[in-house]
Amino acid sequence: METQQRQSFALNYVINLLSRREYSEFELRCKLQEKAYSEDEIEYAIGKCQERHWQSDHRFAENYLRARSQRGYGLKRIQQELTQLKGVQESTISDVLTEMEEDNAINWQAVALNVLRKKFPFFQESLTPKQKQKIWQYMFSHGFNSDEFSVFIGMSDEEISDYFAEW
Repeated sequence: METQQRQSFALNYVINLLSRREYSEFELRCKLQEKAYSEDEIEYAIGKCQERHWQSDHRFAENYLRARSQRGYGLKRIQQELTQLKGVQESTISDVLTEMEEDNAINWQAVALNVLRKKFPFFQESLTPKQKQKIWQYMFSHGFNSDEFSVFIGMSDEEISDYFAEW
């Protein structure tokens, strides 16, 4: 099969993938390598899609951040997933985070509070050291830092409302 035809097949394959959901460049490369496309064919297909703004790691990272935060994951966990699993560059993630902070797009304390309410409905009571340890372990494993959730432990609903009213 000639090169142009293989490039066209690679491009069609990428378009088909992107028609279903966003992919990072790294994910698309892996998918194309699984189909045994050459490096030139991969470059061509991904380059064309980026040129036409059909694929953007920036847009992918933004959507991924929003989706994962809505599922109850913290910033550190999401950053790790983006770099290690999705292959998004640190600079892209940093740019997206800066834009989102300027827009106040995600309130990480509110995300942490939702996770606490859902997973640990007893977090507002006086806790045993074992319960506290369980909460801290869970929250850290889900990518939250202590500043984002520890303030709410032991607070009443009224105190929590007052806390967010100050923001």
